[in-house]
Amino acid sequence: MTPLICTYNINEIFHTYMIFKDITDINFNGINVSSHHEFNHEKVYYYEDELVGLKSLIAIHSSVKGPAIGGCRYRKYDSFEAGLNDVLRLSRGMTDKNNIANIPFGGGKAVIFDQGNKSEDMLRSFASFLNLLKGSYISAEDIGITLEDIRFIKHHTDHVFDNLDPGPFTAKGLFYSIEQAIEIYFSEGLKNKKIAIQGAGSVGMRLAEHLANSGAKVFISDIDQSKLDKINNKEIICVDDAFSIECDLFSPCAVGAIFTKESIHNLNCKIIAGGANNQLLDGTVANELEQMGIIFIPDILINSGGVIGLTKDFLNKNDAETDESLKEIAARVKSLIIESEKQSISIYNALLAKNL
Repeated sequence: MTPLICTYNINEIFHTYMIFKDITDINFNGINVSSHHEFNHEKVYYYEDELVGLKSLIAIHSSVKGPAIGGCRYRKYDSFEAGLNDVLRLSRGMTDKNNIANIPFGGGKAVIFDQGNKSEDMLRSFASFLNLLKGSYISAEDIGITLEDIRFIKHHTDHVFDNLDPGPFTAKGLFYSIEQAIEIYFSEGLKNKKIAIQGAGSVGMRLAEHLANSGAKVFISDIDQSKLDKINNKEIICVDDAFSIECDLFSPCAVGAIFTKESIHNLNCKIIAGGANNQLLDGTVANELEQMGIIFIPDILINSGGVIGLTKDFLNKNDAETDESLKEIAARVKSLIIESEKQSISIYNALLAKNL
């Protein structure tokens, strides 16, 4: 580590055990960040605290509409580049999602490199990272970071949303959208429709309950068996692999980049509509799905319920107004489906045509 330099420039701070650096326009860890194929961002920051084992990235994609908001993901990455790729993709997706949801915030994201050592000291150090950005990025929970973690971080920074778990709001928005899609494409309701869900976390499990209560036949899988063991609804059937099960609709609600040109040939569904971010490895996969006759409803179109929930207090929305905002997600889905059919293009391409 570099010895202490007596400076508090936001672009670069080094201490004996800590590094804070604006890596937007430099070569860092052997990577020219601004030349990265996923880069079209305002800022990318790196923070490391050797004493607590924290290595983290924050990417601010856009602050045009307001401070960048997006969750903090705690995940194992094979390399620094893999973490950088994830934070760039996720933060760009947050800009699009927040824009579609029509909320006055930009898009950002944080990732913490999971080295098996999450602790209160690490979370406290992450709060210091947020404080250095002075409110330009506001964080929240995501995969690997719980609401309890965020509420602990809140004791050390103002730059987090700790008012609620966004998962149930994401799930409710997804439910309204799936209900709308089933009605359009099958000309009937959810009863007896086969829905397969990948991921039994806060989003996937709540979505499963909404669907089961509406009469759908729900199948769910998760790599974490302990999550499945907690399911006590006999209408929700646990399976080994929801990805390839024969169903009317497949809903990915775990990690992203699961749809590749190779993996999609294992699908056995008519529609894809899920809460996971960045489900496509790249945009060309959407065209492959269209050629296969599978309807793909883009994640940024339907998974904005979480940010709607997180910002409802900030925007002074009551529960009824928030629920109306969640229903508007389904209305946008219907509108884009109609537009795609009118132009004989995919929903994905119809969304791209709106120049988000």
